[in-house]
Amino acid sequence: MNNSTSKILIVDDNTFYLSLLNTVLKDIGADIYMADTGAKALSLIKENDFALAVLDIQMPEMDGFELATHIRELENTDLVPIIFLTAYFSDEIQMFKGYDYGAIDYLTKPVNKSVFISKVRIFLELDRQKRHLIASKQSLENSKYELEIQQKELQIRNKELRKAHEEAEKSRRKYIQLYDFAPAGYFTINRKSKILEINIKASGLLLNEPLNLIGHSFKQFVSDEDISVFEDFLSKVFDNHLFPWCEIRLMNADNQPVYVYLEGAILGEKQKCLISMIDITDRKKTQIALKESEELYHSLLRTSPDGIIITNKQGIIIEASNIALELLGSNSRLEIEGSHYINYLPKSSRKTLIKIHQEIREKGLVQNVEIVLSRVDKSIFIGEISSTEIKGLNGELKAYMAVIRNISERKLLEKQIRHSERMAGIGELATGMAHEINQPLNTISLSIDNIIYAIDNKTHTDTYLKTKINKVFDNISRIKKIIDHVRTFSRDQDDFIQSEFDINQSIKSSISMVSEQMYHKDINLVFLDEAELPRLKGNTHRFEQVILNLLINAKDALDEKKKKNCKNFKKRIEISTKLIDDQIVVEVKDNGNGIKPEDVDKILLPFYTTKAPGFGTGLGLSISYGIIKELNGEIEIQSEVSKGTTIRIRIPVNPLNLKH
Repeated sequence: MNNSTSKILIVDDNTFYLSLLNTVLKDIGADIYMADTGAKALSLIKENDFALAVLDIQMPEMDGFELATHIRELENTDLVPIIFLTAYFSDEIQMFKGYDYGAIDYLTKPVNKSVFISKVRIFLELDRQKRHLIASKQSLENSKYELEIQQKELQIRNKELRKAHEEAEKSRRKYIQLYDFAPAGYFTINRKSKILEINIKASGLLLNEPLNLIGHSFKQFVSDEDISVFEDFLSKVFDNHLFPWCEIRLMNADNQPVYVYLEGAILGEKQKCLISMIDITDRKKTQIALKESEELYHSLLRTSPDGIIITNKQGIIIEASNIALELLGSNSRLEIEGSHYINYLPKSSRKTLIKIHQEIREKGLVQNVEIVLSRVDKSIFIGEISSTEIKGLNGELKAYMAVIRNISERKLLEKQIRHSERMAGIGELATGMAHEINQPLNTISLSIDNIIYAIDNKTHTDTYLKTKINKVFDNISRIKKIIDHVRTFSRDQDDFIQSEFDINQSIKSSISMVSEQMYHKDINLVFLDEAELPRLKGNTHRFEQVILNLLINAKDALDEKKKKNCKNFKKRIEISTKLIDDQIVVEVKDNGNGIKPEDVDKILLPFYTTKAPGFGTGLGLSISYGIIKELNGEIEIQSEVSKGTTIRIRIPVNPLNLKH
C-alpha cells in the first residue's frame, strides 16, 4: 500500500452498506478501510492515519457517538474529521449531539452520491495539503513561502471548523425556540417517567410552569384507570416499536380531566424519549356525549310503552322495543331482530302493506293505518301502524321506524258502541215503524172486510176475490220487507262482508224506515237523486246507519225550532246526490234550529252532543264519521243558527268504476 495515499475509514454494522459506500468511493483516489464494529474501527485507527472517518450512529454494542468519543481520546486522532451517517430521520437534537462529539458533517441514509463524494473530496484535499505541508517542512525547512501557504490553508480550515460550530450553535438555539413555542406539546422523560424537559404547550395543558414540572413524574398526572395504558405505551417506545401511540386521560392542576393523544420516539442514548402530546379533550367529550346519547336512545326505544321496530332498507328488523317483542309473541330478541318484517304479515295484509309503502315514498311517513298482523305462533291481531323514514345527515335514506299498537280490544269496543248506537236509533224509530206497519195492516183489514161483505151478499166474482186477495198478500209482503230490513239493520254489521252497493238505493232504504214518522210530524222529506251513480264498495247497511242518524238529527233540530213558536214554519228535509269531479256528494239539508259556531268543530267528537241530557249519546256523528272514513270519504258541516244545517258527505270513486 502506498503510504502517500490518503486513507478513509468507513464504519457500519451493515456489510451491504459498507460495500455500497466502497463502490461509491472506488474512484475517489484514496484507500478505503472498512469495519463493521466499533472495536474493529478503534484497532484500525490506532494503526493508521486517516484523512476522514465516516461513522454510522446506530450500531450494536458501541454506537457512533461512543466510537467518536474514543477516537477523540486517542493520541494524534483528536482532529480526525468525522461524518456521521444514520438510517433514521435526524431531528435537530441528534444533530447537536453529533456536533458535540466532533462531527464535521451529518448525513442521512441513503446519502446523495454526488453530495457525499463532493464532501469526501474536500477532506481528502485537506489531508493531501496537510501531508504536503509535513513533507515540505521536512525537506524544505528554509522555504518560508510554502510554509506560509500551508499556514493559510490551516487557517482556512480552522475558520471553516469555527463556522461549522457557529452554525451548529445557531441551529441549537433555533431548535430551543421551536421546541418551546411549538403548537403541539412536547416533553422528554426517562424510563422512570421523570420529566427532563417540557415545552410551554405541554405544561399549559397541565396548568403549570415548565420549571415546576421538570424532575417530577409524569405518571402523577395520569388518571388511575389509564396508568397501565401509559406504562404499556412507554415500554413500546423504549423497546423501539414502530410508531407507538396511545390516548389517555390526564388530571391537570385544577383536577380537571384533559384527554391527550401521545406519540413517542426514543433518543440516541436510549435512556430518554421525546413524546408529543396533542389535546383531544373536545373530541373525546363529543364521543362520550354521543355514546351516552346512543345509550339513552336504546334505553328509551326498548322501554317505550309502544311497540317500536327499526328495519334497514331491505326490511330486516335491526332493533325492537320490549313491547314490540311482546306484541309479536316472542321473549327472545334474537328471534325477532335479524328476521324480515314480512314474516309478521298474513297474506290478507299485503295490499295494505303496498299502500303503506306508497304513502311513505310519497310523504316520508304514514300514520295510524289499521292492519292485521301475525305473531310468531301465527296467531293474528288487529294492529295500528305509524311508520316513517330515518335519514342520514346528508338526507340519504338509512332505515325505517314503525310504531305498532294492538287495537283489537279497541276495535271490539268500537264495534259494540256502533251496535249500541244503531239499536238506540232503532228505538227512536219504534213509533215510525208502527206507522209504517199500521198502513198496510189497515189496507189488509179493509180488503178482508170487503171480501166477507161480498161473500155474505153473494156479489163476489172470482176476479173480484182474486184482486182483493192479491192486495192482501202485497201488503203482507210489504210488512215482511219492513220487518226484515229492520232486523237486518239491527244486526252487527261487521258480520257482513263488503260488496258493491247503490248509494241511492241505500238512502231510499233509510227513508223507508222514517218516512211515516216524518209524515206524522209534518216534515216534508224530499229526496233528489241523480240517476246512474257509480256503485261503491262497502257495507250498505252501515251507510244506511249514517243517513238514518243524519235524518234523526235533522228531525230533532226541526222539532226544537218548532217549540220556539215560529209562526208559519214549514219543516223540510232535503236529501240530494250528485257526481262532482269523480266524487259522489250526498247532502242532507234541514231548515231547523242550526248549530252554534263554537259547536260546529266539536260535534264530530265522541260523546259531544248539543242535545239536552237524556236525548242523545254524543256518538252518532262520531260513528258516522268513522264509517265515512272507511269509504275514504269526508264529512263537511255548514250551519247557521235559526236558519238550518247542511251536512255534506264526499266519497271518492275509482275512475275505473265511473259510468259514461
